[in-house]
Amino acid sequence: MQHGQDNYGGPAYAAPQKRRGMPWWGWMLIVLVVLVVLPCFGCLSWVGYIGAVGPDIGVYTGNNVPRSYTETAKDVGALEPDEKIVYFYSDALTDIRNGFYFVSDRRVVIYSEYANGDALTSVGFDEINGLTLSRDTSFINDSQIYLELNDGTMLSFPVSSENDGDERFFEAIKKHVPAPGE
Repeated sequence: MQHGQDNYGGPAYAAPQKRRGMPWWGWMLIVLVVLVVLPCFGCLSWVGYIGAVGPDIGVYTGNNVPRSYTETAKDVGALEPDEKIVYFYSDALTDIRNGFYFVSDRRVVIYSEYANGDALTSVGFDEINGLTLSRDTSFINDSQIYLELNDGTMLSFPVSSENDGDERFFEAIKKHVPAPGE
């Protein structure tokens, strides 16, 4: 038998060399992990972080407001030492300094770092001429409470409708606003 021939006189058959590297399905698996699994894990991690450090999505009653929130309200000048919070809500994701709102035994407080001008607005009950609740019961959007002040200024702020927190918040303000002519 000559070199390069098989037993039958034809050219020798050389076995294909083994491929070095990853098969196509391995590459597809890597692409799947990079494009699907990692982004999903990242999103879930972000949602978990927001849930762990952010405020509750509902309205807090005065005795359930976390101490760190009342301390923040005091730090920014929104809460006086002997003032009692009746209802508190924050629409912030992580830091309540981005936006919080409360009704106390004395007034309504609106605090938003995104407000034009001063971040803190404080309105005594005797300054309120009228109020309206624009209710939104969806999970995504908050209801809005509108305050019409004696000088004609209109203010609004969001409140969660979860567990009817918006209605309780609204009624707490309404209870303290003097009736016309009082």
